[in-house]
Amino acid sequence: MSQHRFDTVHKGFPITVILGWDRPMKHFFLIIKKPPELIDDAARVEDDDYLYSNLHERNPFNHDLDYYREVLRHFQILVPESLFTEVQRDLENNTGNRIAKHQPDGSFTELAF
Repeated sequence: MSQHRFDTVHKGFPITVILGWDRPMKHFFLIIKKPPELIDDAARVEDDDYLYSNLHERNPFNHDLDYYREVLRHFQILVPESLFTEVQRDLENNTGNRIAKHQPDGSFTELAF
């Protein structure tokens, strides 16, 4: 699967947005990792370290990129357009095992391919 990562701030806390293409399952995914300061180890449940994960959706596998744009809008999280452009490219090329870190200006660095 491809992973396009973007580090930003949400409500004063650092977060990581991960948008990608899951090649074996043939679907897009979105994860918004919760800031470590908000993770409660005493009450931890599976996936409690996420503000959002498509796996928590009623239908987790059939969403397009516009759907995930709306999810990010709901959380008032701005990401560079390069995340969506590159994930769309991953779909078109059926790319797997690609990891990239994106910057606010739209540039990105391939961490693995």
